[in-house]
Amino acid sequence: MTNIPKYPVDIQSFSVMRNEGYLYVDKTELIYHLANNHYYVFLSRPRRFGKTLLMSTLEAYFKGEKELFAGLAMEHLEKDWISYPVLRFDLSAENFKDLSRVISHLEWLLSRIERRYGMTGSGTISQRLSDVIEHVHEQTGRKVVVLIDEYDKPMLDTLHNDEMQEEVKNELRAFYSVLKSSYEHVRFVMLTGVTKFGKVSIFSGLNNLTDISMVREYDSICGITQAEFDRYFTHSVEHFAGHNNLTVDEAKAKFKDYYDGYHFAIPGAEIYNPFSVFYAFRFNSLDQYWFASGSSTFLVKLLMRHPYRLNELDRAQRTGAELSDITELSGDIVPLLYQSGYLTLRDYDAESGEYTLGFPNQEVYKAFWSSLAKHLFASTENVNGYGLKGMTEDLMKGDADAFLLKVKSLFGSVSSEYEAVKEVHFQNMMAVIARMLGFTVRTEVHSSAGRCDMTIFTPSYIYLFEYKVDKAPKTALEQIYDKAYYLPYLADGRTMFAIGVEFSTRTRAISRWTIEEISKDKS
Repeated sequence: MTNIPKYPVDIQSFSVMRNEGYLYVDKTELIYHLANNHYYVFLSRPRRFGKTLLMSTLEAYFKGEKELFAGLAMEHLEKDWISYPVLRFDLSAENFKDLSRVISHLEWLLSRIERRYGMTGSGTISQRLSDVIEHVHEQTGRKVVVLIDEYDKPMLDTLHNDEMQEEVKNELRAFYSVLKSSYEHVRFVMLTGVTKFGKVSIFSGLNNLTDISMVREYDSICGITQAEFDRYFTHSVEHFAGHNNLTVDEAKAKFKDYYDGYHFAIPGAEIYNPFSVFYAFRFNSLDQYWFASGSSTFLVKLLMRHPYRLNELDRAQRTGAELSDITELSGDIVPLLYQSGYLTLRDYDAESGEYTLGFPNQEVYKAFWSSLAKHLFASTENVNGYGLKGMTEDLMKGDADAFLLKVKSLFGSVSSEYEAVKEVHFQNMMAVIARMLGFTVRTEVHSSAGRCDMTIFTPSYIYLFEYKVDKAPKTALEQIYDKAYYLPYLADGRTMFAIGVEFSTRTRAISRWTIEEISKDKS
């Protein structure tokens, strides 16, 4: 079909996209306002969300490459097209195992710039950066533009080693501080990354940055809005619908359900994941493209290492300041999950100043729980094939006893790396299993008298689970009745079961359970 565009799958260069006819979703009006209203800028966005393309576009704009902007909003906004010297540092491609690797990479980047301007670099990387900025300004007569892409990659690569990371932070703090002290020679500075380390950390020497990560004016500077989706992908949706035997409306609904749902400001635009959208149209298939493009091993290990209840993720509440700083990961994993794109903003309470977070879409929701299951139940080659179909059938026909027998067996395959000796670990594993089944699952469901550990809804049944560690399951069952967890569902036509489950710290598995059907005539 001649109307189908060239999708920029893995193309992050603005000049390549424009010169070779790839589809470009025009962000240049926002870029123009950003470049002409700010001088020091920071932007946090999840990986594969278009940060590198944004920096490439800024580079072309500041270099005055007017021909690349033909037909875009920038063509009519910019009148002067002044060419500035651009110093661009891309830290995304290197694997920073230690401080020496960080220094050597920055030295390599600096040496390339120094050769371009006839300089012989000497001193520390901070001194060399300062010399380069001043020299280039003096040589060209133009102030310098500095663009640093994925500034946080060295910190993320060393996050597992506190001592090593502190060394890296100290070096980079001094390096980035040069950008502030060189303000007389600078026209514009921008840093991008997945995460933001707080002001007491990497940014303490660069405290004049304007953080636009949660600013409504720039919330759609990366990603695809609904209006942009409708404008740029009309023929793509039609082609996808035909290929998959769907109506156009059905195809749109599937894309929205699977890839839309990100919010970076409240109120603000709802954003599609651009990486997954391009891949889905390119291959005419919905899949977990974004999630599969990066390793989740580190995230899983971090979640398992800290005693955080996974069932609280989908309604976690944090302030903007808390979400903007991952300095103290040991105390709170939610900011990292938000900044990494696994959670997004859902609501905002102006009185408390807190955002409510949740999973953005079906791609992330399904892949997140599937990935946790894969890492938790390490002895199974494919957790999807390890009795999950049988578990689903058990719950569909009201056989909770058979379901729990299979769960008990699956617990035996839990990797020893995640020894479940705490109640929170047991709850997390149950949450993972329940979500893999495809039913509606609610955890820590609140009622007037308390909250139930987990509730699973099937077309014909409602299962209320309460867990106890090293206590008789009868105790858990009594709590369901004492707290009347069933009250919200008495008017529901489905059969209800109360299920008390005992976890054993000795066997690290389910040991006993008690199941009772709940009578509908309770008052």
